[in-house]
Amino acid sequence: MNKIIILLIAFTVVVSCKEEAKSSTSTTATEKAVSGTEKTTETEAVEKDAKLSVDKEQFLSTTIAYFKNCKANSSNRNDCRNSITKMISEFYDISDFKNEAGDYVIYDSIQPIIKKSENWVKLGNANDQEVLKKAQEAANNGNATIAVDVSESYGQIAMIIPGKLTNSGSWKLKVPNTTALVNYDATKSFMKKSLAYAFKSMDNIVLYSKK
Repeated sequence: MNKIIILLIAFTVVVSCKEEAKSSTSTTATEKAVSGTEKTTETEAVEKDAKLSVDKEQFLSTTIAYFKNCKANSSNRNDCRNSITKMISEFYDISDFKNEAGDYVIYDSIQPIIKKSENWVKLGNANDQEVLKKAQEAANNGNATIAVDVSESYGQIAMIIPGKLTNSGSWKLKVPNTTALVNYDATKSFMKKSLAYAFKSMDNIVLYSKK
């Protein structure tokens, strides 16, 4: 009789353990499924944030076309020179490059403004991969970010726009996505090109971002 009771107890324990194992396996599978969904969602969100909206892309396209036309028909060297500050300001919805009258300043004023402002941070030089990464991340997060040729007061300026880092064979680095109005030759203005396209050399190129 005692042997039968012992066998029944052992059988009950085995069945109970199996049920717990099934429950544990089911819970683990569910957690993995949920975790996988969250990771996919986060990845999709990052990719979505890194893309230009249709409105932003149209804005850049229109701005470049207007700038080319303006320069082609200008009679004074100062004509259209506030187009660069206007583009950066309107794209990122900032007012840093306006004077007291509310007009956009000429692009020569960009360097002194950002160097004096506490709202702009110097990320570093373009020959630093970490700096380039931070610049692209800042732009993707909606922060106004620019690359400046500091070798001269009126050096070329490129605006970092949402996108992703791409390999540059000439720079041997992964560089950000950019758009630029080229003051010395408006026909060379472009959008959605790499930083290495904007500047032939990484020398004297410094990146800044607004907080």
